Amino acid sequence: MKSLRARFIAIILTAILAASLISCAATVSGPGKESLYREGEIETDPAGPATETELPTDTEPAAVPATETDTAPATDTGAATETEPADTTPPDVPPEINYDVNAHLGSNTVLIDAGHGYADPGCTSKYLGGVYEMTITYDMACLLRDELNKRGYQTVMLRDGESFPNEGEIASRARALGMTVKENNINENYIFHAYERTLWADVMNRDTPFALMISLHVNSLPSAEEVRGTEIYHCVDNGCAAPSELLATIIEEHVRSDFGVRVRRDGTVWSDSYIVTKWTEMPSVLVEMAYSTNPDDAKLLFDEEWRKEYVDTLADSIDEYMSKRG
Repeated sequence: MKSLRARFIAIILTAILAASLISCAATVSGPGKESLYREGEIETDPAGPATETELPTDTEPAAVPATETDTAPATDTGAATETEPADTTPPDVPPEINYDVNAHLGSNTVLIDAGHGYADPGCTSKYLGGVYEMTITYDMACLLRDELNKRGYQTVMLRDGESFPNEGEIASRARALGMTVKENNINENYIFHAYERTLWADVMNRDTPFALMISLHVNSLPSAEEVRGTEIYHCVDNGCAAPSELLATIIEEHVRSDFGVRVRRDGTVWSDSYIVTKWTEMPSVLVEMAYSTNPDDAKLLFDEEWRKEYVDTLADSIDEYMSKRG
């Protein structure tokens, strides 16, 4: 009897361990798009920091035969159990503005956010040959930094590809400055996710104001591979809504003029905005440069000449914005 019971317990424990490993693998390697850039979707238990890899230059991305499919959303199973903690997430509304919304006007420093990174790889597709969004955005951010420096701007990289401040330092510095801190979104998880990096951007901005922040990303739409082009997002109801809209509009016009591609600008209300466009205390935009899931766009992401031209277009847009910001 004891032998049967021990064998049964061993089988149960093995099954639980296997399920746990499968879950972890899906979390770390899955190509979810913007999974950490929308509110309420903060990852809390990744396997650890991911390593940045070098972006191939002037090479054709290898095709991967696997077919991408959309994952069905989880279904609601009913009422919460007695052990489920109460929802303490504060309502998603703009915080009280307790900072100088015009501080950016005297600044010549551009903050560049290379989207995703570390344990959050961002999206990929069968057209990228195993390369993830975080590698592409970091490459483009470095190119933009170098171009802006040539034009006389000061630049700061929000993600340098190597290290980032710990969560405790970010939160304590923010509280000391009287800033709103969403405690549920501060986690020791080796990610430096969108909320933490945006809060850190605001902390730095209080010390030395930034002229603007630009967050670079790669888009993904596996269910409609024919969709391509650039999308630009900005928040319409935070403290820097007007200059953010001006910057987004100028980028929209330049990209459309220089590349002749579909360009969509989306000004979103607070509750629908990306974290990096609504929580920032300086003018900010999020630029989805191209679609990883479109074969033509994916080729461009590996084209050195296109990358340089796209960065020049962004720099030209910033030049025009700086001349018109007031």
